Amino acid sequence: MMRAALWIGGVIVVLAAAVWLATQSPAVDVWLYRHAAARLADKPDAVLARPDELSVLMCGTGSPLPDLDRASACTIVAAGERLYVVDAGLGSVRNLLLWRVPLAKVDGVLLTHFHSDHIAELGELRLQTWVAGRRAPLKVYGPPGVEDVVVGFNRAYSHDADYRTLHHGEAFLPRQDADMVAVPVAMDGATATVLERDGLKITAIRVHHDPVKPAYGYRFDYAGRSVVVSGDTAPYAPLAQAARNADVLVHEAQANVLVGILEQAMAQAGRNRVAKILHDIPGYHSDPVDAARIANQAQVKLLVFSHINPPLPNGIAERAFLRGVAEVRPDGWVLAQDGLLIRLPGHSDAIEETSLP
Repeated sequence: MMRAALWIGGVIVVLAAAVWLATQSPAVDVWLYRHAAARLADKPDAVLARPDELSVLMCGTGSPLPDLDRASACTIVAAGERLYVVDAGLGSVRNLLLWRVPLAKVDGVLLTHFHSDHIAELGELRLQTWVAGRRAPLKVYGPPGVEDVVVGFNRAYSHDADYRTLHHGEAFLPRQDADMVAVPVAMDGATATVLERDGLKITAIRVHHDPVKPAYGYRFDYAGRSVVVSGDTAPYAPLAQAARNADVLVHEAQANVLVGILEQAMAQAGRNRVAKILHDIPGYHSDPVDAARIANQAQVKLLVFSHINPPLPNGIAERAFLRGVAEVRPDGWVLAQDGLLIRLPGHSDAIEETSLP
């Protein structure tokens, strides 16, 4: 019995050594990489919406504060095959590339306002949609002032585009298609129509993010379904009116009690500049409970908390963040994570929640 055990043990050691030696071979390394590359190439593009369907992909659910789990502000609304990107915060385009979102189908970008955490990756989105196959200048809608933002990113990325066209050829990457074009959306009242096409209507909504003026949210209506993205805003009754009876309201959420605790900790640690910023921000954002009240006033079916601030490192922090929400709105809400995908099949009441891997 002992001899058999020793023999088996010896065989295992020899096999392990043989496997180890084999994996050190350059030929084996290349074979393994070739196998992995084939699997990567076979991975299909993500399908965000089926024909006659509206969907929402959360591509950035964080805030300006660094968060390992959340990119900064980004939401994609898909109307059939057309994709519209609302804001392009830091880390969001990386998410889209990892998830194999078909960026050639991006039909436009809508900026809510021009804070850095909402525009930081506009240049990268410009590049990646072009490389993916976009064959027209990328339209960027937003409040007046969007012209300055677009001109700046076009100028900053102009040499990059020149190099890539020279390298890959005009037929493959036409230089004239690389740039973005600004489409300012003027607003006299509470709302303004951004576009109407092929059954899709996009409406800009004035929100309250003073001293940032103007700041917008957006409403998408398509195939009998509707989605509203609040942008950054303090609690604002006109937003509830504009979001009336929407299927989904993506609303920013900042737990001001937690921000206050973080401010105090920073001040006690002598990090006074961070403490000053944290002291200043509660007045132009919405607490989760306030967002729940807006959702109730609007009578929306599903409230999605996004632009999460401060970062939530664990379940305990999440419970503290959401404290009081259930008392105001017992159900019909979700704390968004990057990758959350909500499908709204056309001309129905169904709401399907899933996520991209």
